[in-house]
Amino acid sequence: MEAAIDTIGDEVRAEGGFRGRVTELVDEFTLKIRKRLEDQYLQSCENQNVDLDLARRAFQKRFEEIRLYRMRREFPHLLNREERAPFIDPDWDKREDSVPVWMMIAHILFMGWTIFNAHHPELFIPGMLFFLDFAVVTADYQNNVDLKPALLVGFFLGGLVTHGGVQGWWIEPVLGSLSEFPLMAVATILTAFNDNAAITYLSTLVPGFTDSLKYAVVAGAVAGGGLTVIANAPNPAGQSILKDHFAKGIAPLGLLMAALVPTFIMFLMFLVFS
Repeated sequence: MEAAIDTIGDEVRAEGGFRGRVTELVDEFTLKIRKRLEDQYLQSCENQNVDLDLARRAFQKRFEEIRLYRMRREFPHLLNREERAPFIDPDWDKREDSVPVWMMIAHILFMGWTIFNAHHPELFIPGMLFFLDFAVVTADYQNNVDLKPALLVGFFLGGLVTHGGVQGWWIEPVLGSLSEFPLMAVATILTAFNDNAAITYLSTLVPGFTDSLKYAVVAGAVAGGGLTVIANAPNPAGQSILKDHFAKGIAPLGLLMAALVPTFIMFLMFLVFS
């Protein structure tokens, strides 16, 4: 179908003279711009001891590079096929093609390697680099790899470990004075405004925490995790799942109201079955 459309498109453009007219307009406009830039910049080189012939050739080369770049961006169908930029499908990540079994097995192996070697940088880092290479080589079966959310999460957790250790002076008296139920309620409320990893990590700074108090903190953080999409700031999984259910992006207040009842149910379940 794509080959047929390419053939028909070439025939229509040739018969209607569309390509010739647009090319003529582009060339005419390009000459005007070139003349204006030459008058503005090349003439200024005469008083600066610059080799005018060299400057003119450099100007011409750079001008043609910019012209080709703009043509690839605005009028790619006017260029020869070998000059056109590769087409990047904007809906690539929305396709519904079946994923090969070997691809799923490879991803499971990469995840397993990462988990088992999480505390061994000399093995973890090469595994990550190998996965990035694997994603490039198998791009036909992969969604676009977006490293920005992962890097933001990594920097956040790194900052949490770096700066969280000096917060014990106020965390210890506050959390240490609470019993199981108030502690669980506080964790549930705080996780709506903070990352749950921050809450659970800060609770580890309190010496003498019993197992029941540790359970209360984790259960509260898990129960209230759905009140926002900052459970792992930023939370790309939550964003991708919820974005289609809001007309103008995820509304924090709307998400809070929708999540109150499920959060209350989860809170009771963790409280009753603890």
